[in-house]
Amino acid sequence: MTGQLEEIKKTFINNTIEELSELKKKLVKVKSTTPEDVDQTELAQEVFLLMHGITGTAPMVGIDSIASVSRKVEMAFDKIRKGEKTFTGQLNVQAIRGIDSILDELHAQSEKIAY
Repeated sequence: MTGQLEEIKKTFINNTIEELSELKKKLVKVKSTTPEDVDQTELAQEVFLLMHGITGTAPMVGIDSIASVSRKVEMAFDKIRKGEKTFTGQLNVQAIRGIDSILDELHAQSEKIAY
């Protein structure tokens, strides 16, 4: 891997870990509220945009393994954005699990890179 591409990969990993960690905090906080108390449109937009970015960028930096998980979460929240699906507690749990899976892989990838 060229030095420049490795730097891009490091930046992607670090930024994505930070963004996913913040998003996970929000979703965990939402778990303790009722679905009616959640601004579904705003939350769906935030989750969708982050996952969409991961889905597109991860393969470009050689981390194909997380793209399928981010794509599934992205699609679910896209349906919420469009009003085709409702945000539920079960969906929230699945999103948190997806985020955990992505975070685990990003941490593993991070350990492989010399900082």
